[in-house]
Amino acid sequence: MRSAKLLNTLALIVLVLGCAFSAEAAPKKDVNAIRAECFRQANAAAAAGAGSMTSGATAAANAAGYSAYRACAQRNGIRP
Repeated sequence: MRSAKLLNTLALIVLVLGCAFSAEAAPKKDVNAIRAECFRQANAAAAAGAGSMTSGATAAANAAGYSAYRACAQRNGIRP
């Protein structure tokens, strides 16, 4: 009985340490570079939608830029 508890404890310790090391070894994302690329895409989408300077066209361009930024952020797994 005592050896079974020891075996279970050791298995649990190995499992926890394995999870800790694999999470630490995961490649880190450069969030600033991803965010910059998302802003670039948003600005391009807003510029494409800003044909005239009426308030309706400006609102549509802003909405297009916002949607492009959120889609890029979600695609890359960062918080918008």
